[in-house]
Amino acid sequence: MMSVPSQRIFYDSKGSQFILGKKIGSGGEGDVFDIPSSHHTLVAKIYHKPLDTTKQEKLRLMVQDCNEDLKTISAWPVDLLFIGHTGTVCGFLMQKIADCEPIHKVYGPSHRKQSFPNADWRFLVRTAKNLSAVFNVIHKYEYVVGDVNEGNILVTRKACVRFIDCDSFQVTKKDTTYYCEVGVAQFTPPEIQSSDNFRMKRTQNHDNFGLAVLIFHLLFMGRHPFSGVYQGPQDMTLEKAIAQYRFAFGKNAHLKSIVPPPDSVDLSIVPAELRGLFEQAFTETGSEPDGRPSANDWWNALDFLEKRIRCCTNESVHTYYSGLSSCPWCRLEDASGILLFLSSDTISKIDLNAEWNKVIAIQPPGLIPAISPKMYRFPPTPLPDNLRKALAFSKIRKIAAIALVVVSLLLVLDTIDRDYWMLVVAIVLAGALFFYPGKETAERKQRKLRFENARYTWGLWHKKWQNDAGDEAFIAQLKHLTTVKKQYETIEREYKRALATLQHSAQERQLKKYLERCFIDKEPFTFVTTQKKAAMRSFGIETALDITRQKLMGIPGLSKPESDELIAWRKRLEQKFKMDPSKETDDSDIQELVHTFQPRIRSVERDLQAGRENLHQIQQTIINNRIRFQPAVEKSAKSLAQAQVDIRVFSW
Repeated sequence: MMSVPSQRIFYDSKGSQFILGKKIGSGGEGDVFDIPSSHHTLVAKIYHKPLDTTKQEKLRLMVQDCNEDLKTISAWPVDLLFIGHTGTVCGFLMQKIADCEPIHKVYGPSHRKQSFPNADWRFLVRTAKNLSAVFNVIHKYEYVVGDVNEGNILVTRKACVRFIDCDSFQVTKKDTTYYCEVGVAQFTPPEIQSSDNFRMKRTQNHDNFGLAVLIFHLLFMGRHPFSGVYQGPQDMTLEKAIAQYRFAFGKNAHLKSIVPPPDSVDLSIVPAELRGLFEQAFTETGSEPDGRPSANDWWNALDFLEKRIRCCTNESVHTYYSGLSSCPWCRLEDASGILLFLSSDTISKIDLNAEWNKVIAIQPPGLIPAISPKMYRFPPTPLPDNLRKALAFSKIRKIAAIALVVVSLLLVLDTIDRDYWMLVVAIVLAGALFFYPGKETAERKQRKLRFENARYTWGLWHKKWQNDAGDEAFIAQLKHLTTVKKQYETIEREYKRALATLQHSAQERQLKKYLERCFIDKEPFTFVTTQKKAAMRSFGIETALDITRQKLMGIPGLSKPESDELIAWRKRLEQKFKMDPSKETDDSDIQELVHTFQPRIRSVERDLQAGRENLHQIQQTIINNRIRFQPAVEKSAKSLAQAQVDIRVFSW
């Protein structure tokens, strides 16, 4: 149930009566109500508290100055509202601005995808251009906005811009200034950033700072020009950064110890003239009188940009300045993983089957070729004659040493006295014979060293061969892509189920829209009078769709016959309704579904496409590594095989 003030009837300056409808907005100073008798073209702002004479005089001056220019670009006060014919000013009438959203829902990527799903960068440029035009009109009539912020500027689906809360503007007439006493820090220029309050005379140059911030928001995906990564020793708040002229995207930002934040684009995405205007607006020169670009300056530069916007060849919803060599949004989306813009026709921009065929067309490298020292059979490297003879003699000596020990042991065990000294002498002699170094000793040491080196080198090459030439990385990446494909198919199935549900509920949605077009005002009831209709409007009941038993019970003074007549009227309309089969699904409903599922599936698309490229790169790397390393690995295996047979020559 919509709330209304206790006083519902007001009068304009001509004495005409106005009855408030439902409340459609609320703010710190007052509430905004619909005016049904104006055919919903006017709304009324009613203040919470009585206005002082200064505020009343300010509103009178604004009403006197009202013209078609101001009415076109804003909710400008068109007439005052009084309690009674001679009462004090308690509010004013203004044009109703419908089908708009606050400007931050245009430049914030997340909000934009919900509120302006079809908007591309061209739309943002057009919005910035129209914003400049709106400021230009305000300044042409010598008004100052004062409280420039994202909450008092609305945008339509066609990028038209409208001001609301105009009663807070600064008005100057005949040397008298009616101040704007509020403000938002992030849109407040450096020279008045540290002020204790906003009760001061502001200039259009102050407005131009807020205008420049809003334009920067629009062109740079909601980024604030002074919000960057501060590289100094202390914390840097946004307000402090503004006060110290730390323009994070400026050409001299490094001198201010600040750089742009991650996942953002820089000034290079706009023409040189616009870059210069941003530098002028956000550096020290801007605080000088008329130092910042005017609204007209911005309009001219943005008009130049708008005429030089091109479409991306890779992504149809990406548009950008034609002076660039490539699309900045493709790079930013790839780097950040965030979908900046939505298309309106389909949830996916790829053909999954075609994309998967590209994946399976990448041939697996196959099992790694087997390479081992055991694969090679080599004869031992021959010894020179002198070393061969020395080795043979060494073997004879060792056999003799063993025989001496065995014979000595048998003799000792066979004698009664058992003279063990004979055994000791035999062992000493046998040791001398066995361990006496022959001429072949040096060769044995060299071959043993070659064997150890070959075994160590083979261990390194074998590990590298397995890691760099094996197919494990390819198999793991293919498994990952299979998982990604399943994720894509799951989202696609969910979308199709939601679309089927949407089609099944078509009759219910068509009936709802039909009842929304049946207004109570236009129906000649028997019991329900015009006064009761006005009372019902005050409680938010305007169409047949609004009529329910529960809602009607909440209206004071509504009799049972009146209530029954209203319920019966709705039932007759429901029985009269016929579904249009050609409109089973509404385009807007389908687009809403598309924009719900599109952000989910686009990240999977990117993963699939990037993963396919990675799979191909892995395949090529494995193949190249096999070609590159195989000779060295085989050489190492052969070296170890040769070293093994060479050392066995000396085995006993």
